[in-house]
Amino acid sequence: MNTLQTLLRQAQKSKLVLSLVVAVGGFMLAALVYATRLLDVAELKSLDFRFLNAYRPDKADTSVVLVAIDQNSLDFFQKQEIRWPWPREFYGTLVRYLSKAGAKTIAFDIDFSQPDIDRLNADAKESDAAFADAMKQSANVVLVAHLSSSDGGLSGNPIEARHLLAVSAFSGNLPTFERATAPIPAFQDAARRLGVVNFENDKDGIARHAPLLYKLGAGHLPYFGLAGLMTAKDISNAAIDSLVKTIPLSKSGDFLLYWYGKGGPDGAFKYYSIASLIVSAAKLEQGETPDVPLDAFRGKHIVVGASAAGLLDFKPTPFTELEPYPGMEIHATMMSNLLNGHYLRETPEWATYLIGLLLALITSFVFFRVNQIGVSVGTVVVLAAGYFGAAMAVFYNANVWMPIVMPELALSLSFALAAVVSYATEGSQKRELRKVFNRYLNARVIDSIVENPDVVELGGQEVEATVFFSDIEGFTDISEKLSPKDLVLFLNEYFTIASRVILDREAMVDKYIGDAIMAVFGAPIAKDLHAASACLAALDVQRKLTAFYQQKSADLPHFQTRIGLNTGKMVVGNIGSEMHMDYTAIGDAVNLASRLEGVNKEYGTRILISEATYQLAKDMVEVRELDNLRVKGKAIPIRIYELICEKGELDKDQEEKLKLFAEGLALYRKREWTKAIKVFEDVKKLDPNDGPAQTYIKRCYILSEENLPDSWDGVYVMKTK
Repeated sequence: MNTLQTLLRQAQKSKLVLSLVVAVGGFMLAALVYATRLLDVAELKSLDFRFLNAYRPDKADTSVVLVAIDQNSLDFFQKQEIRWPWPREFYGTLVRYLSKAGAKTIAFDIDFSQPDIDRLNADAKESDAAFADAMKQSANVVLVAHLSSSDGGLSGNPIEARHLLAVSAFSGNLPTFERATAPIPAFQDAARRLGVVNFENDKDGIARHAPLLYKLGAGHLPYFGLAGLMTAKDISNAAIDSLVKTIPLSKSGDFLLYWYGKGGPDGAFKYYSIASLIVSAAKLEQGETPDVPLDAFRGKHIVVGASAAGLLDFKPTPFTELEPYPGMEIHATMMSNLLNGHYLRETPEWATYLIGLLLALITSFVFFRVNQIGVSVGTVVVLAAGYFGAAMAVFYNANVWMPIVMPELALSLSFALAAVVSYATEGSQKRELRKVFNRYLNARVIDSIVENPDVVELGGQEVEATVFFSDIEGFTDISEKLSPKDLVLFLNEYFTIASRVILDREAMVDKYIGDAIMAVFGAPIAKDLHAASACLAALDVQRKLTAFYQQKSADLPHFQTRIGLNTGKMVVGNIGSEMHMDYTAIGDAVNLASRLEGVNKEYGTRILISEATYQLAKDMVEVRELDNLRVKGKAIPIRIYELICEKGELDKDQEEKLKLFAEGLALYRKREWTKAIKVFEDVKKLDPNDGPAQTYIKRCYILSEENLPDSWDGVYVMKTK
């Protein structure tokens, strides 16, 4: 496990590599499941969902009409004392009527493999003969054959040779049978064609496809719907090879049925009750006006079959849950498909794998590129829904069956694998980040870092930030008067107040050094207003400490803190040895902040800031320019300022004091010592405790007695740190 985590962490250094590894892994798992055919039924159900929610009844060929042996028809003739099965002359009457009407095809989805044995022998022969004669005169009738396997060779009614096709180059599925349950010879002789009506179903028992051709002995028979097409288009047996080449097949080599909607009288196809047509035919033959006009069937393709529940000719289809589906309507659907070129095309196998791989790749890249888990999950959900919607749209508009289950599985597995890898790598990294920063940062900042770890480089990076240094005035003397236990107690109170202010400003408490606090504003997460935040935090620390100690007994130590702020480039990162490392900041900018904190002693001030800090924060704070200062160890002088308060909070006395001080500073830089001293004395009259004024008075007296060179630039050189 440790080795795996190490490999994953190495891969994580390149998000591109990690994304590829995870995507390929998720895809391979999905492809393996798909190759075992475990997803077949699920994909078929997804096809059913498309049919049920995106079917097009408007596309069904209106020339395909269903004549139903429905319950009303059975009841009607039952009242006439004519029981089922009806005499064959009924069908002869129907054929003559439909032929006279100009029907192009009349296809019976009815078993005529036995003579009309329910009549008296003479009547039966006449009845069968009447039907056969009508079919022969019509020359456009299709009858059914049902095929089965038998080791004893052909049995039942032999198929007339003229009904068998000679197929030479058919690449589709070609089921082979040895036995045919076919119409009686007289009917075979009269029918234009025979069509197979074997019920073909998928693994879940649902009808979605049908073979175009069946092999029977040395010959071939067309499926019932194809036989109807050949009759309607007057296609000869010799043209079968060229015909089937134009019809697209599924991966299994069958014809995919494109369903137009639910079955039954309220479905896609026009229904007529057979009783109404037989009665109309009888009236027409008697010279009366038929109930159903002949024009209703001109140029139509008629499929005659059972829809009464007692005749048990319902088949399971994708629409069975909406309405019982008569078997004859399967044949009507196929005829409409073939007549109009409504072919349901299945994407090739390679396309399924390619789509799955693409979705896995996109999912993986999104997961590792988008650092916020909520956004990445939402994006992947949108991607999954988007592909599902695209598959639905392509199905609805172009009759293309794009795979859904395998690609969505590849997407899901890629996402799940990415989550596992993320937990194993980024999760441990986030725990490490939280552990590293828990002592230094506000909880909100830690959460931000954990959610967006790329913003932090533990190995070190150069940033521009503002450093905060503080220590306690007179700490050595105070500590000598307290026991170690009490000293730690009071220090912890002080650190708690000051640190809370710093953390609330979303800065990093870098370390505690004795009585000193070092903090960094603008790292580890970059912040545009880091200098202003540092200034406001310094002012707030002073206010909070003052308020805290005002409530404490005068006998207890009251810590007074001095603060130095500087802004500049620094290196931030994990720094230390193999045994111990700290996340900290180093550089000249850090050192200068520490020096400025110490410079407060020279001027009797509480908060000093550098020129760099002032320039970034000047719109938010009030300051007093103090000096041009060259600290120990630095050749270039810096301009320093005392931080007074937030912008707009100066009172009139403070404004007067700062104005006088600026006047005195200008005189000081002109070497007008006496005038400068007088102005600084006026500052002290306004504020007897003003440290900078006292410092400059002393300095003016000292410098007035020195022989300064002409090149003196007013820069004060610190002799100590």
